[in-house]
Formats: sequence, structure tokens, C-alpha cells
Amino acid sequence: MNREIYEVIKKHHLHPISYQKKKKVYIINDNNHSYAIKLNTSNYDIYRYLLSRDFDNFPSNYNNKNDNYDILEYIDDNSQKEEQKLNDLIMILAKLHKKTSFYKEIDLDEIKKDYEDLLKKINNVKEYYLQLNDLIDKEFFLSPSMYLLVRNISLIYYLLDYADKTLNEWYIKIKDEKKERISLTHNNISLEHLIVNENHYLISWDKACFNSPIYDLIMLYRKYYNEVELSDVLHNYEKINPLSLQEKRLLYLQLAIPKIINITNDTYDDTQKIDHEISLLSKVYQTIKKEEISSQKK
Repeated sequence: MNREIYEVIKKHHLHPISYQKKKKVYIINDNNHSYAIKLNTSNYDIYRYLLSRDFDNFPSNYNNKNDNYDILEYIDDNSQKEEQKLNDLIMILAKLHKKTSFYKEIDLDEIKKDYEDLLKKINNVKEYYLQLNDLIDKEFFLSPSMYLLVRNISLIYYLLDYADKTLNEWYIKIKDEKKERISLTHNNISLEHLIVNENHYLISWDKACFNSPIYDLIMLYRKYYNEVELSDVLHNYEKINPLSLQEKRLLYLQLAIPKIINITNDTYDDTQKIDHEISLLSKVYQTIKKEEISSQKK
């Protein structure tokens, strides 16, 4: 235990009977209580805001913003099955967004900038894959990674066209809206940051910010698309916090934009990266097609 941690323990009059270190966090056991001590990266305004909106699903913090170290309530994670924990994470996100939502007047200049940024991103990605496709066409023998990409290039082009079309639909409609919803987003969402005990606790709020709630959902799905279907994520989320049509459009089009896969000379690594992105895009495509069929029936 280093000197600084010792001083924190002394300052808070703790009497540790044992301790352990997990990565950069010290877990201190003091009789019937346990504490996590780590470098202070907390945003105390965020904590106050959460409490003011009746959201208390985070561990208590016992120091103040001027301290060099955070001393937090340490809670054991008793969750077992990953599938259940993922569902819990979706539900707690929905609760966070619902509790912290507010509406602000739409700034047409901001909307225009968002539109232009997304359009530029779509065009840049499209140009990248067109150029890459041209290079592949000149190859006599294809590596496994390039063969995998060629087999799925039509999927990439379809989703880019879908994103382009949906972006224009979103832009036309959003300009007629008077207000847009903003929520506090965790912005670092992962299963590692959910503790399940008698209650559910989100930790690691260092990157939290105010934004559209869809961005936490996009981050979550990109991480866990192999474990859960996008339609299930949205179904469970919307039981608590329904999304508007415009929010869904923005979510779908952003998920539909492929990542630029930087091709290297490492065939194994390239194949893994391409397979990962194609698997994600295939699932997004399937959800989009289901939504389109469902909309046509209505």
C-alpha cells in the first residue's frame, strides 16, 4: 500500500483489517464495511444532478471534490449469468435516461452541423470502400481477409445507401420539430460498469455527458451484438423509456454506417476485424429489414 492511500485511510479514520488491489483500485475492508479507493476522477456535479432527479443507482462517495482520491462504497457484484446482467444493464440505462430527460428547443444550426458531419462521414466511408474495392479487383489472388470483404461488399454498400437515405429523412423531419430530448448519458457503458447486488449500481461516471439517449444504446449494441439482438435491446429499453421516431431513425442510421477497417499485412488480424464488422452489420441489416416489413404492414 502506497503512502497516499495510507493518508486517505488515516484521514477518513478507517481501520482496515484487510485490503486488496484490483487494477488501479484499492479495496479496503474495515470491520463490516468495504471501500474502494482510487484516483479522483469523479464529476460531483453529475452525482448531485443524478440525486436531484431521483436516480441513486451508484455507490456512495465519501470524500469531496478537492481530494486527490475517491473513497467509494464498495459493493460486491453478485450477478451470475451474463445474459441476465445484460438485460439489467439495458433496464438501468432506460431508467437513467428517463429520470434525467429534459427537452430543449431545437437549434437549426446545430441540426445542420450534425447532418453535414454525418453526411461527410457516410461519403468518406463510401469512398474508402470504393477505392479498396478497386484495389481488390486488380489482385489476382485474394487473401482470406480480402475474400471475406469482397463477399460482403454489397452489404456495406446497401447500408451506406440506407444511412444516406435515412439521414435525409431525419433531417427533413427534425427541422419541423420544435424540441429535442436530451438525457444524461453514461458514455462508457459496459457490463464491467454494472454491479448487481440487492440493487443495481452503475460505476465509472468519468465520461458522463448530456446527449441524446441513443448514444448509450449504440455503444452498448456495438459491444454486445453477439449476445443480444438489437430488436430485443430496443424492446426491453422501450418498456421503460420509449424512443421517438426521429431518435430511432438516428440510431439505425448511425449503426448502419460501417467502420473504416484499416487493412494491414497481418491477414489473421485483418480477417478478424472484417469478420467482426460484417457480423455486426449483418445483424443491423436484419433488424432494419424487419422494421421495414413491420412498417409496411401498418
